[in-house]
Amino acid sequence: MKKTSQTTGIASEIGMRDPDQLLPEREVMLNLAKTFSALSQPFDEMFKEHGITPVQYNALRILRGHGKPVSVYQIGENMVTRQSDLPRLVDRIVALGFAEKKRCEEDRRVMWVTLTRKGKALLKRLDEPLDELHREQLKHLSREQVKQLSDLLWLARNPEPSSE
Repeated sequence: MKKTSQTTGIASEIGMRDPDQLLPEREVMLNLAKTFSALSQPFDEMFKEHGITPVQYNALRILRGHGKPVSVYQIGENMVTRQSDLPRLVDRIVALGFAEKKRCEEDRRVMWVTLTRKGKALLKRLDEPLDELHREQLKHLSREQVKQLSDLLWLARNPEPSSE
């Protein structure tokens, strides 16, 4: 049942003429990129239907998770993907009415961001459809395989210190 990467893997998908020359680490990176692209497209479309981008959703999710005012810096620290212009991202979600911002009285450099009722309502509307899409996309994997995949991806990002 197991298929080899030479006949069915990423090398074949991207039209490599000599898959035997593919460095395993490069194969992993290509697989991650291709998988991210394939899995994220339906989410991008869902967010677009609701008038937001995946990055804006991520910021709103962070605000809801904190449940209290959060600094722009904290939003940046918790983002799934790095963002270069967080103040502008915050300005966009504020302009959409999903968040409010207020300057800190003690430190004028700090801007506090809070999720609005409208933002909470949007996230509530998205919760179940997003969960369903996650389940649908990975339904061909067993629970054990999903856990193993998640563990391996975490380990790839967080190598254990060498004991040499």
